[in-house]
This record gives sequence, C-alpha cells and structure tokens, in this order.
Amino acid sequence: DSTGNDPFEEFYLFPYQKDQDHVTINIQNYNGKETQDFSASAILAMFLGKIKQSVQTTLERLLGGSPEDSELTFVFSMPPDATALTHEQLLDAAHAAGLSSSVLITTNPTASAMTYKRKFPMGSSEEGTQKKNVLIVDSGHAQTTVSVIQFTKQGDKSNDEDGAESSKQPFQVLSSQSSSSLGAGSVDIALWHHFVETLPQLKDVKPKSRGGQRLLQGCSKLKHLLSQLPDGKVVVENVANDADVTISATRTQLSDLCDSHMQSLKSLIESTLQEASIDSDENKLAGVEVLGGGCRIPLFQACIQESLPTEMTLSRSLDDTSAALGAALVGEETAADDLLVPLPEVTEALVARREQLRNDELAMEALDMEQKTISSLRNRIESQVLELRSAKHAKHGKLLPGNLDSTLDTMDDWLFSPESEEASLEAVEAKWKEFSNQTSELCRDYVDAVEADEQSKAKEMEEEAKRAQAEKGDDEDDNDDHDNRRLPKKRRMEIVMKNKEEANELFKDGNYKFAAARYTKALGHCGKFVDLSPDDEEEVQTMKVTLNLNLALAYTKLQNWDQALRVCNDALALDANNTKALYRRGAVYYEKRKFDEAKADVKKAMKNNSEDKALKKLSDRIDAQLKRQKDKEKKMAAKMFG
Repeated sequence: DSTGNDPFEEFYLFPYQKDQDHVTINIQNYNGKETQDFSASAILAMFLGKIKQSVQTTLERLLGGSPEDSELTFVFSMPPDATALTHEQLLDAAHAAGLSSSVLITTNPTASAMTYKRKFPMGSSEEGTQKKNVLIVDSGHAQTTVSVIQFTKQGDKSNDEDGAESSKQPFQVLSSQSSSSLGAGSVDIALWHHFVETLPQLKDVKPKSRGGQRLLQGCSKLKHLLSQLPDGKVVVENVANDADVTISATRTQLSDLCDSHMQSLKSLIESTLQEASIDSDENKLAGVEVLGGGCRIPLFQACIQESLPTEMTLSRSLDDTSAALGAALVGEETAADDLLVPLPEVTEALVARREQLRNDELAMEALDMEQKTISSLRNRIESQVLELRSAKHAKHGKLLPGNLDSTLDTMDDWLFSPESEEASLEAVEAKWKEFSNQTSELCRDYVDAVEADEQSKAKEMEEEAKRAQAEKGDDEDDNDDHDNRRLPKKRRMEIVMKNKEEANELFKDGNYKFAAARYTKALGHCGKFVDLSPDDEEEVQTMKVTLNLNLALAYTKLQNWDQALRVCNDALALDANNTKALYRRGAVYYEKRKFDEAKADVKKAMKNNSEDKALKKLSDRIDAQLKRQKDKEKKMAAKMFG
C-alpha cells in the first residue's frame, strides 16, 4: 500500500523486509534448511513465467501451434496510483520471466473503459446526449479502484492544432482513485479480530499460526454466507489446541464491525466524484458499474448506493475479466499512446540488473525442473508400491513371493524418510532403478502371467470386433445409435436389456472395453423413453443406476479412472445414498490418490452397511494411506516451522 498501511501484513507467512523503495522476501530453499532472499521483481518473475507457459499452451491449443515470442504483446493493467518505481519493477520481472516480446502497461480505469466501450459503443447516429459519465467501482480482495469515465460519441472526431484528424479515444478518465488496503479481504480481517477478541478459546491464536490461518479461512466462509443470508454459522476445525470452534455473526454485526472500512469506501467514492465535478444536475452520472468480489457483498453495495448523488441501479455489465480484456484491447489499438503508461528510460544499469534477474530465474527454472523430475520418480515408486500391494488380492496374486511385503515396507519407509526428502536427482534415479529391478525379479512369474492374460484378451477383443463387424446391420434396433423413434416402453426396455445382457457377457469374458461400449449404448437408450408413468420413471431410473455402476466397474478394470469417476457421479446423482456407488467412487478416489474424498464416501457407505467386508477392507487401505500422508506432512511441517 502506498500509504504504508497494509492490513494483510500480519497474516503473511513469509518473512520479508522493506525499505522506502524495495521489498525483500526471505524464502526457504527446496532442501528445507537454507533460506534465500528474493526481490519483489524476482518473485513476480516466477509468477509471470507461469503465465507465459499458460499463454503458450492456450495459443497452441487454439491455433494448432505456438507463435514466436516476437509475435506476442503482453499488456499489464495496473492501479492508477502505481508509482514509476512499481512500473519499473514490473518490467524487470517481465524481462526476467522471458517476456522478450513487446511489454506495455496501462491502467485499470483505462482497461475497464476499453471493455465498456466495446460492450456499449456510442454511435454517431445516436439521438440524445453527446457524452455520458460512468462511475466504475472495482473492489477485489485487497484493492479497490474507483473511476469516473466520460464517454463521447465515436462519430465526434476532433482536429489537432495542425488541422489533422485526432486519434483521441472516445472516452476520458475524469478521475480515478485507488486504495490497496480496502477490499473483500478487509471483511475477513475484521471478523478475525472480532472473534479473537470476543471468544475466550481464541485469545491465544496468532495471525501467522496454523490455527490463525484456519480461522481466517473460516471468516472468509462466514463472509460468503452473510452475503446470501441474514445470519451465518461456520465450524472452524483444529483452530485452538486442536479443538473445533464455531463462529457466527449477523449482517447487522458485520455492518458494525466494518463501519470504518465502509467510511473509507464512501470517502473514496465521494472524493472521486468531486474530482470529476459530478453532481446531480448538469454533469451527472449516466450509469454505475460494479465488479470484483468486494462488490458482491451487500455491505459494499449499500455503501456505494449511499455515496451516489442520486439513487441509481448498480450494473454488473463488467465482470472480473474486464481489466484483462481491456488490456488486450489496448494492445490491439494501432494508436494507443494516450492509453499507455510511459515506460522508463533504459540505462546500462537497468540492462545489467535485468540480465542478472533473468540469469537467476533461469537457474531457478532448472532447479524447478529437477525437483519436478524427483517428484515424478517418487510418485512412480509410490505407485508401484501401491500397485503391488493391491496385486496380492487380484488374479494371479498367489504368484507373488512371500518376501515381497518386506521389500515394499522398506521402500515405503524410505519414501517418507529424511534421506528421501533430501535425496538428489541422481540418488532418486538410482533408488528407482534398484527398486524396479528388484521387484521385476521378485514378481517375474506374476508379471509373465498378467502379460499372457493381456495378450489373450487382446486377441479375444480383436476376434469380437470382427464378429461385431460381421453382425452389423442384422439388428437395426441395436446398431442405430440415432434411433429416435417413439417406441413403446416395453420395446425400448427390451433393447436396453439386450445391450445390458450382452455387456454382462463381454465383461465376464474379460472384454471390458467392449462391455463398456455396450453399457454406454444401453444408457443411451435409457434416455429415449417417452410418456412414462411415475412407476415407469422409477424403473428406468433404477436401470440407469445399475448401468452406471456396471460401466464404472468396466472402466475400473480398464484403469480409466476419470471415466469411472464420471459414471459413479452420474449414479450418485440419481441415488445419492447408493452403497455400491459410494464404494465404487471411493475406490476410484483411492486410485486417484484423493484419500480424503475416498474416506468420506466409504464412511457414508458404511452407515448403510457397516458389516460389508469390501467396505471395511477399502477403509483400512485408505486409513493406512492417510496415516502415511499425515506422517509426511508432520515431517514437512517440522522443517517449515521448526
């Protein structure tokens, strides 16, 4: 904040130092032991590097190839009160991130005006006033910008002193003011301090502690509730001495707690209107646009209304993407000088500083890549451990040697040991190679049997495909996926059952891919019933649940976890408490390593059938993984927090 008053500062989890012009952030290295100082530009460069990757990926998807860097223009939209030093630090970061193409800077009010102009152009043939004034209030999480923009008819062109036609834009920013200490996050902080001061069990909670951070998240949830309801209540888990605490408030209480913030907002709006010479008579407002998370809070909306010269409707024609769209439109302009912030002069010292930042960022990118490779290898090791543990209960599991568990336990212990956390890339590669060779030797008979099965199934599937091709056309009802005839319910159900029975046979023979196709076709026909009675509707819905469950099992056998999850969700959308659907989805979540979600599904399923052996078995496996995960988090936390 340019005023030096940062309400979020006490909640920052990273140590940093700041002087009059610069901020230095101290961050722990990957090894968890050493720390390193980074300038604000260096930190921003890391973020901009991710943005550049995202841009290139998106363009490659849309255009079928990524354009050269020289063909790209990056336009940054910044607050109107950003200083020349801030602009310079942004450009430093852009260079360090490798944005070697054109980099431009505009302001948030200008970007919003460009978007508004695109959505609501004032044509030269319009009747009525030649100009209109629009108030734009953009309140995000930690910043609020208030602007008054005057738009003129695009047909009204002016001439410069030499008589040439001016390229002046059809709008003018009459006034703009910004606050970097006011936004939706201010409400969270006000609630946080209120509860710490009024609830005895929270008196020792500190902003930077884990409990303090959980409480801040709980306050944010409560804020969202109070944006929709007159009162709200949120349970914050493990916030004080590992105990849960319930926090509650009403809109009236929230209004009282945030009174000083609303006074600041009102002052900001009134000052901006006064600077633009806005009144309720001749130079009046034609519209008010509100955007950002803060403006979705009723408290903010009421304050904005109170600050206006006359009662007006708050429009939401602009949204949270308006600044980005407007910045892109600025970049498209052929004569955009009056839309841009002047860039600082390039000096030798500036070039040297940017080159150093770029070299440092390249070194960090190399370290990032190394850490990603290490993480990938660890994941491969852990996946193989899990796969081999599960293999004991699968077909041919008896072929696995008795001493396999000991090998897997040893590797599990290493994965969650300090040695593993500190291991270099070379050490992890060597460990993976050793483990892979060791398990391949131990499980040779099992692997050979599985491969033989896969070859046999592939051959069967090929033969089945040939038979299906030969039979194609013999049954119009079965093969016509575009069958939209209004068949009687009995006839349509016969087609559904025929596909289901064929799918069951294919599944029994291990032809899971073709079984999945048949189950999918049966589901397609389930959507073609017409004129059903309530009883018939219930029958069809039950059939849909069954088919989705069978399809989920087929996808599970194919290890297509995303599709398995999708159809489990479809089944639960029809029957939210279906035990089998909850079990199947829990098993899929387990394979996707989403253990918390898996635990929630299994817990819900066991309420329906607590004696189910499969559920108990899956629950035990999930608990074991959660324990490993928790142990790992404790070790990591010990490094981070001492």
